Amino acid sequence: MMLLPLLALPLAAQDGVRTGISYGPPGVRPGIVVAAAAGLDSVRAIIERDLTFSDRFEVIALPDSSTRITGALQVGIYKLLGAAAVVELQPAPGGIEIKLYDAATGTVTQQGVRPLDRGGVGESRMAIHRVSDEVVTWITGAKGIAATRILFKLAKSNGTDDGIFRIDSDGQNMVRVSRPGGITLSSTWHPDGVRVAYTEMRDQVGTIVLQSLATGSRVTIPTTTTNQNYSAAISPDGSRMAFTRSGEDGSDIFEVDLAQMCCVHRLTTVGRLADNLSPTYSPDGKRIAFISQRGGRPGLYVMDADGSGQQALVFESDASAESQAPDWSPDGTKIVFHRDLAGGRQINILDVARGTVRAVTSSGRNEDPSWAPDSRHVVFKSSRSGRDQLWVLDTETSASRQISTPGGARLPAWSPSLRATTP
Repeated sequence: MMLLPLLALPLAAQDGVRTGISYGPPGVRPGIVVAAAAGLDSVRAIIERDLTFSDRFEVIALPDSSTRITGALQVGIYKLLGAAAVVELQPAPGGIEIKLYDAATGTVTQQGVRPLDRGGVGESRMAIHRVSDEVVTWITGAKGIAATRILFKLAKSNGTDDGIFRIDSDGQNMVRVSRPGGITLSSTWHPDGVRVAYTEMRDQVGTIVLQSLATGSRVTIPTTTTNQNYSAAISPDGSRMAFTRSGEDGSDIFEVDLAQMCCVHRLTTVGRLADNLSPTYSPDGKRIAFISQRGGRPGLYVMDADGSGQQALVFESDASAESQAPDWSPDGTKIVFHRDLAGGRQINILDVARGTVRAVTSSGRNEDPSWAPDSRHVVFKSSRSGRDQLWVLDTETSASRQISTPGGARLPAWSPSLRATTP
């Protein structure tokens, strides 16, 4: 394997600042307690789990009676139990009031009232997830990932295709997206979080459709009604879609104008048996990473968004090695992909600035990674539990958790942060 550094790529801005709550020694997660008034125990439980899944805090689990507020909040007691921060939940008209306390001083550092009921159990849960994400941002300045969803392809127990589904990032609220019947392939999110695109196979043609999650209405992407069209990626501003088209002459990457629904053009042309596929945009939309076989084995490449300046990032010189399924992190600093090497398939991360690659999995067969909005967590398919399931990995601590589905799951795609109007 040869690594070629990609220099001078712009990075996405880091937003938010910390509240000043003490974290303790570097590498030690701060303790946090979530205390709630009577009637909010289920809300508290969801927020506790969200904060645990953020991998940024040590949630101090206490009996309901110890975290149920009946009078003035006794922050000092929670400090003695190791809490650096305390979240207080109180009922408010149409929602809840949230207060964040610095346990060291007992002072309120952030507070607000947030709505909960948005017309359905799934959306009520999503409103709670947004509260969790706000707490994460209040304390760390980083994005939370609770108010997100994951698209994936589901297979029935007999191995046949069951379509594209979505599920909340905590593994709850699974909902069908694609129509029953037929064969579906890779899916992706529109940056608005309201629409998704995926490939639908019918009569040996792979057609890309753009579907509204709110209404179910679908639009067929022009010029994708012949050959096999798949592995779509949508530019960060939502104006363009890059995708792979495969035919008798091999596979190449094309781009279509989504705003005008026209003007398809080819971005790669290498020749037969030198396939180019799996595009992923940089967060500023100026570059596209992709997989190419032009060097003999599938390796990781990059080009300008207009198709110029194509160069290798990870050149696979080993006859048994290959790179596949890249995804560019939202902060622009990393590209995650899976590699086949020495008989194993593992998730790897390329540091864009340094040009270094590190494996972040080692157990089972792991593939098809997708970044969370925080550029820290990755969802991927793994066989480590005995069958194909979705797993989430914290790339900083190596903590992992399984998202259980009723059948085999693969080809996940993590959503952007979902706003309050998102279905």
